Amino acid sequence: MRAEPAATEAPLDFAETLANCIHDLKNAAGVVIQAADAIALNSDQPVSDPYVTTLQTEARQINHNLMHLLGLYKLERSGCGISRDIVDCNDLILELQAHNDPLLAARGISFATPDVEPVEGYFDRELVIGILNSAVNNAQRYARTTVCVVAGITDGYTVLRVDDDGPGYPGEVLDARELEFGKTSYRGGNTGLGLFFARRIAAMHRHRNRIGYVTLTNEGPGGGASFRLWLP
Repeated sequence: MRAEPAATEAPLDFAETLANCIHDLKNAAGVVIQAADAIALNSDQPVSDPYVTTLQTEARQINHNLMHLLGLYKLERSGCGISRDIVDCNDLILELQAHNDPLLAARGISFATPDVEPVEGYFDRELVIGILNSAVNNAQRYARTTVCVVAGITDGYTVLRVDDDGPGYPGEVLDARELEFGKTSYRGGNTGLGLFFARRIAAMHRHRNRIGYVTLTNEGPGGGASFRLWLP
């Protein structure tokens, strides 16, 4: 007697499978970051080995990009949109400083936080801090001595700004009105995923007739790059 054919497997949900793989890769990148940070912390040298700082920087960028992909996936799948709340921007910047200071210090770069009046914003804290961490990580690649993060209120928008004193954005970046993911060489040839994610999340922040957005200028110290996230 012939054996019955095996039951057909359920169709593969490629997006879900890809998301699971990204999650595993993100966890692996986190382990690499922890190991690199431990090596740097135990170094006897005041400035860590450049190979170690490169490992830290690139592993963090990989981790940020994977987090961006997961964030976009979850937003697209859930359809729930962002989760906004009142946020103390000064506390947010202190958290950014605590997270990034060790790596910046190892590269001889200071994390500057100018004295400003207390600023509150109304936005998705988790998504925004992910954007800013990615912006700081990018800025420290090009900074000579300083990365500066400051919050303020301009024309009814909460503006979160990441400046560096490096050479600034190249002309093709400043001239482009919209940088498309996968089609743009953003400061050194990467895909522009971080900027794509930042603009996507910014645009999801809406209040009355205002929509969040991102601007890039060379108004940082000495003509360095200035990344600004505008949230209504």
